[in-house]
Amino acid sequence: MSGKVVSLHLGLGSGLPKPRVEVLELVAGFGAKGDRHAGKDPDRAVLVAGLPSYEKANGAGIELPFGALGENLLLDLDPHDLPPGTRLRVGEALLEFSYVCTVCSSLSQFDLRLPKLLYGGRGLYARVLEGGLVRVGDPVQVLLAV
Repeated sequence: MSGKVVSLHLGLGSGLPKPRVEVLELVAGFGAKGDRHAGKDPDRAVLVAGLPSYEKANGAGIELPFGALGENLLLDLDPHDLPPGTRLRVGEALLEFSYVCTVCSSLSQFDLRLPKLLYGGRGLYARVLEGGLVRVGDPVQVLLAV
C-alpha cells in the first residue's frame, strides 16, 4: 500500500486548525520541530490523519479546513486501516504508528457533532524513528508491522 502527503501542519500556538506548512522537519524521538506537542511524549510525536476523516465530516455537512483535526500529516490513505506498529516511510522520515488518537472537545468548536462523528477515526499517533524532511506531495510507503 502506498499514498502521498496531502497537507502538512505545525501547531505553533494553541488552538485549531493548525496552520499549513510546506515542509515539516521531523526529529527522531521528538516530533515535528516547532510544534507545540513536540518533545512531550515520543509515542505521540506526530498525529497522522487521512482524507477519509475529512470526507466523513463533509458527508455529514461539516466543512473543515485541513489542520482542523490537529494533524501534523494529512495523507490520501486511511491510517485507521493500518494496525499500531505499522511503519511508514514518509519523505525522508520513518514513522511507526503507536495508537489511535482520542477525540477531544476542542473539535466541538467546528461542530458539536464532530467528536461523536469522528470517535475512533480522527487519526493515529506515530513515533518518529528516523528524522528528516517531509514535504507536501511526498510519497508514503506503508511497511509491514513489526
